[in-house]
Amino acid sequence: MNRLFVLVGPSAAGKTLISNFIVNRDISRFDKILNKADLETQKLMIENFKKAKTLLYKKEFKKVITSTSRCPRENEFQGVDYYFYTKQEFEEKILENKFLEYVQNFGNYYGTSFTSIKESIEESHGIIVIDDDGARKLKETFKNQVVTIYLDVSIKTMEARMKGRNESLESYKARVENLKIINYKKEADYIIDANERIDLVILDIVDIMN
Repeated sequence: MNRLFVLVGPSAAGKTLISNFIVNRDISRFDKILNKADLETQKLMIENFKKAKTLLYKKEFKKVITSTSRCPRENEFQGVDYYFYTKQEFEEKILENKFLEYVQNFGNYYGTSFTSIKESIEESHGIIVIDDDGARKLKETFKNQVVTIYLDVSIKTMEARMKGRNESLESYKARVENLKIINYKKEADYIIDANERIDLVILDIVDIMN
C-alpha cells in the first residue's frame, strides 16, 4: 500500500524544502544554506544529503501539490511548488467542491484538491506539506494510509529563520502570533526536532519513511 506522508509544523520549520528534496533528491536547493556554513560543516552536510539519497534509492515519492492564491516567492514555480491561482479563481474552485480542505491565512487561500491527492498515491508514495486542520482531514479520509510527521521548532529558531527570508514586518508578526499549529504535536504519528541542521532532520524523516 502506498503511503501519504504529511509534514506539519510552524512556519520556517523547513517543511517545503524537505519535501522537495524527498521528491527530487536535488542537493543544489541547499546551496544558500551550505554557503553559510564552514567547510567542515559543508562536507558533513553534503555527505548526509548523499546518505539520504542512498537510503531513498528505489523509493519513489510524488508531491501532493497544494493550491494557493498568494503570489509565488523567489524560485517557486507553477505546478511544482504550488498551483497558483488568483483569489477569484480559487473561490470559484471552492464553490465547485474541488478541495478536500482549504484555509485563509494572512489574506491568502491555501487548499488541497482531491485530484492532487489521488494522483500522488496512485503509483507511488505521496508527500504533502499542510496545516493541522488539513492533516486531521487527511487522516479522517485516508485512515492508516496517512503518516503524519510534526516538525518541532522553537519560537527562537522560527524568528531567526523568518528574518532571513526578508519578509514584511506585518507578515512576520502575523506568522509568529499564529502558533495554533503547535497544539497538533501531540496528535502526530511522529515528532522530529527541526531545530537541528536540515540534513539531520532529513535523515530522521527518511528513517521514518523506511
